[in-house]
Amino acid sequence: MKAPEIDAAVERIEGGDRQPLYLVIGEQVLADSAASRIAAALAGASGCEVATYKRPAELRPILADLSTFSLFDPAKVTLVCDSAIFADRTAAADLIDEAEAGLPVSAGDALSSNQKEAAGRLLQALRLFGVAADTGAPEEAVSSLPDWVLQGGSRVRRRNRRGRTKKQCGELARDLATLLEAARAEGLIGWSDGDLAELGRAADGGLPEGHALVFAERTADSAHPLVKRLVERKAAFQVGALEFDRRGNLGGLDAVVAELARETGIGIDRDAAQELARRTLRKTSSRSEPGVEADSAARFAAEYRKIAENVRDGVGRVDLATVKEMVVDRGDQDVWKLLDAIAEQRPADALAQLRRHLDSAPERIPARLSFFALLARFCEQLATVHGLMAALDLPAERNYNRFKAQVLPKLSGELPGGKSHPLMRIHPFRLHRIFQAASARGPGAGEEVAELPWKVLETEVRLKGGSADGDTALEALVVAVAGAGAGESGGGVARRRRAG
Repeated sequence: MKAPEIDAAVERIEGGDRQPLYLVIGEQVLADSAASRIAAALAGASGCEVATYKRPAELRPILADLSTFSLFDPAKVTLVCDSAIFADRTAAADLIDEAEAGLPVSAGDALSSNQKEAAGRLLQALRLFGVAADTGAPEEAVSSLPDWVLQGGSRVRRRNRRGRTKKQCGELARDLATLLEAARAEGLIGWSDGDLAELGRAADGGLPEGHALVFAERTADSAHPLVKRLVERKAAFQVGALEFDRRGNLGGLDAVVAELARETGIGIDRDAAQELARRTLRKTSSRSEPGVEADSAARFAAEYRKIAENVRDGVGRVDLATVKEMVVDRGDQDVWKLLDAIAEQRPADALAQLRRHLDSAPERIPARLSFFALLARFCEQLATVHGLMAALDLPAERNYNRFKAQVLPKLSGELPGGKSHPLMRIHPFRLHRIFQAASARGPGAGEEVAELPWKVLETEVRLKGGSADGDTALEALVVAVAGAGAGESGGGVARRRRAG
């Protein structure tokens, strides 16, 4: 967390420089804590208590309440956590995924607490596109959302990169319309651009003296005029977030762990924190902005708090063994690291990663087929490169720059008769990794590597109906590829697997 900025804001508030509207953006654990400090400082200066709302289904009553004086308190300070009101439109698909969790809803039945939360997420998604949630036919309101919103966000596209089918989108739209109708019946109308305008007036001094509103949000649209205005007034703060970089390394963990340790009073060993992150956190489906899925970040915090309660009367600190014992592994398995284990002839490691990938998948069969497609392409490319190395008598080359300058032109050179080259569209760096895998197998593995396309075809038949156990079929292919041409360590595992 960027504590100095929050410290400075608190000092300004205590010194009499107070804004009516504040915004804290970052991982929800961090944003909630920092926003709470600001709200507490405001309340202390005004002589009142802080009223807190988490993931509110409606904003209008909160705004209306803030616009009036209290009969009992000299002022009002309100803290709103995770409202998504400042989010950009790309967040709408994730909000719809969360709304789906509250379905189905039976017409005429009262909404449960979970269904009210789902309705709130639907209303938030409608607001992001300026769709009136309280007028017109519910079906028309939901159909006003773009197709890509209904096709799914990070959670859905983890199962299927293309998202929901047209039929599934139609079924979801009908169920969401029923949810919207039920939300209207219970007086839930969400918020609209009019509420944002009201927030703008609040930021310009539209609240009574001493009244203030503080938001803690995981994401906010930096291009939003109100967000820009708050930044200029030093009333908006970024406090850090969990995020994966392009290499799959996790950043921001230390700040989140430090905050949870402060909140619970229970520390955690570094290796235990990393294991907890491995078992809970998942990447978003976005390639351009690799981050952490919001619900997995929430699970990380929830699991930490749960463990802290269990060890409070014991050792007083969370260790690695405790995490392994108490937390079910549903973390994100990087399929590229799994492919690297296969390429580097580490069959035991590859099997462990494959099982983890399948066990943690939202739906097992789509995850199995998706990885099979990736592995099938790798096998085809490995067999092609290994054959070309033998035909062109290419030496092994571990240095990428020398490979790119000296080997790549020969490896991807024009084929006789102008035939299309199977390696032309592979990125040079990825091709170098395949070249290294082919080199490691050596010329003596020519027959075994050449058989890989046939093994792929055999596996495909088993996966798509010829076998009752798709996991076993895929595991057999992984061992065959990882053990192809391996020495004692890899080949031994492959032989033991076939013997079993």
